[in-house]
Amino acid sequence: MLVEETTVKRVSTVFHYLGIVCLGFAVLQALPLLVSALFAETVRFPMRIYVIPAAAAAALGTALLTAFRPHRLSAGAAMAVAAIGWIGLSALGALPYWIALDVSYLDALIEAVSGLTTTGVTVLHGLDGLPHSLLFWRALTQWVGGLGIFTLFLTVALRGESHSLLAVEAHTAFSQRLSPGLFASLRKLWLLYVCMTVACGVVLWLEGMSPFDAVAHALSTVSTGGFSTHDANIGYFRAAGYQHAAAIEATIVLFMLLGATSFLLLWNLLRGRARRLFANSELRIWFLLMIAAGIIVWIGADASSSESTLRKLGETVFHVASIGTSTGFTTRALADPWFSDAARLILIALTIIGGCIGSTAGGLKVVRITLLTRLTTHQLRRSTRTPHERTVLMHDGAVISRPYMDHTLAVSFTWAAYLVLGSIITALVTGQGALTSASATASALSNVGPSLMPPEMLAAFNSAGKLWYILTMIAGRLEILPLLLLLSRRTWKR
Repeated sequence: MLVEETTVKRVSTVFHYLGIVCLGFAVLQALPLLVSALFAETVRFPMRIYVIPAAAAAALGTALLTAFRPHRLSAGAAMAVAAIGWIGLSALGALPYWIALDVSYLDALIEAVSGLTTTGVTVLHGLDGLPHSLLFWRALTQWVGGLGIFTLFLTVALRGESHSLLAVEAHTAFSQRLSPGLFASLRKLWLLYVCMTVACGVVLWLEGMSPFDAVAHALSTVSTGGFSTHDANIGYFRAAGYQHAAAIEATIVLFMLLGATSFLLLWNLLRGRARRLFANSELRIWFLLMIAAGIIVWIGADASSSESTLRKLGETVFHVASIGTSTGFTTRALADPWFSDAARLILIALTIIGGCIGSTAGGLKVVRITLLTRLTTHQLRRSTRTPHERTVLMHDGAVISRPYMDHTLAVSFTWAAYLVLGSIITALVTGQGALTSASATASALSNVGPSLMPPEMLAAFNSAGKLWYILTMIAGRLEILPLLLLLSRRTWKR
C-alpha cells in the first residue's frame, strides 16, 4: 500500500511540474506572432499557425496543474520531468512546422527536436523562402534549449524545488554556480547569455547582415545550435557577395567558441580573474585538440582547389570551430571532396568530444575525456607503488570525489555504448554504410548536426529511422541517464 501511494505521489509530482513547463512553453510559442505581424505575414501565414500550438500548450498545462498536486521533487522525479518534458515539448514545438508547411508530422518533429536540443540538422528545404516568423521560431527554440528550457521555466515558478531539475541539465549551465545563491547564479547566467547574444547580433548587423538575419544567427550561434536562415548556411553570405563575408565568419567563430566555453570561466574573466581562465586544464586541452585538428584538416584540404592559402585556412578554422563547439554551421558539406578522409575522421572525433562542461555545447565533454585519461594514469601510478602508499586522483588542484568520478564513468560508458549500438541500429533501419551510420549517430548524440549523411538522406528515412534519430538527439541532450531512469520501476516506487 505504501509503495502504491509513493508511486501515485511521484507520478502526480512529475505531471504537475510538466504542467508548469507547458504554460511557459505556451508563452514562448506566442512570440513568433510579433515577428509575423512585423513582416505582415498574417495573410499568407495566418496567426493560427502559432495560436493553435500556444493554445494547446496552455490547455495542456492548465489541465495538468489542475489534475495533479505537487509533492517533494526527488532526483528521480526531476529526471522523469526532464525526459518526458523534452519529448512532450518537442511534440508541441513541431506543430507550427506541421501546420504551416507541406511536411509530415514526423519531419516537423525532427525539426523541433533538432532545435530544442541545439543539434541543428534540418529536413526542411527552401529556407530562403520560409516566413520570417517560422525562421525566428527555429532560432528561438535553439536559444532557449541552449541553457535548458525546463530549468528556466521551473526555476521561475518554483524557487524551493528547482535544485534537482538544475542538476539534470547541469552539463549545460550548472556544473558550478556563478554565485553562492542558486537564483543569483541563474540571474547572472542568463544575463551573460543575453549580453553575448545581443553583442553577437549587433556585430553581425554592423558587418552587413540584415537585422533579421543578425538576430536569427545570433540566437543560433551563442546557443551553439547551427540553424541558419538560408539553405547554403553560412556559405550563403560569401556566395551572395557580402562585402564583409570573412568578418561574418570570424564573428561567428568567436561567439561559437564563447558559447562552448564554461560560463563560470567567462564570468570570472569579466570579473578580472583571467588567471582562472588560463589555469583551467579543460580549456587548454580543448584548444590544443582543436589546433591539432585544424592542422590535419588544413594539410588535407583539396590541393586542386583554386582557393588561396588564406581562404583555406579560414575554411579550416571555421569548420573545426563549428564542429568542436557542437554548433554545426557550415560553409560546405562534410562530404565535399575538399575534406580529406583523415579530416573527416578528425571532425567525427571532435563531434564525439564536444565542448566544455558548463556551456551550451554538446558531446561527451572535454573534462570527461580528461578525467578518464587521468584515471588511467592514476591506476598505472598505483600499480608501481607499494600497497602502503596512497595516491589521490586530482584535477586542477582539487581532489576528485568518488561520486563525481562514478557519474563520469557512468555517463561515459552509457554514451559509448549508445554510440556503438546506435550506429548498428541506424545502419539496420536505414540501410546506410557503417561509417555514414556511425557519423550520423555521433552527430545526433553529440547534438552537432553535420555528418557524412546529407540532410536530404535523413528526410528520406523510413519512420523507424526518423524516430530513432529523434530519440538519439534527446538522449544526447539529456546525457542518456534520465531516459534510462524513466524506464526503471524504482524511479516511481521510491
